[in-house]
Amino acid sequence: MLQQAVQDTNREWMEAIKRGDPASIAALYTDDATLLPPNSEAIRGRQGIEAFFKAGMQMGISEATLETVDVTYLGDVAYEVGAYTMKIEPEGGQAETDRGNYVVVWKRESDGPWKLAVDMWNTNTPLPAP
Repeated sequence: MLQQAVQDTNREWMEAIKRGDPASIAALYTDDATLLPPNSEAIRGRQGIEAFFKAGMQMGISEATLETVDVTYLGDVAYEVGAYTMKIEPEGGQAETDRGNYVVVWKRESDGPWKLAVDMWNTNTPLPAP
């Protein structure tokens, strides 16, 4: 059941990216969620998460695919390990594809649904040579 909830929420997340809908993405997170993007300070709360994804979409994020590798259930908390692929198509710039890994801590809300509580990812793209 948890595996299905994770898959369903991930599908909603990916569809919201395609639609360019950061508010729908933020709604999938707990009120006090923490986003831990690479090369950035932590972002806390839905309002900050919405602003982060809005800025990313304005920079050209147009599509993302999440592939769950493992989900471990620990009562009302679970964690997911997965891989992502993200398309970035900046206006007037060259399209890029980023691939990487992610870890999400999920929490079951008191009214039942599972939401993202902590979301952290990193790219597989190596740093440029010095």
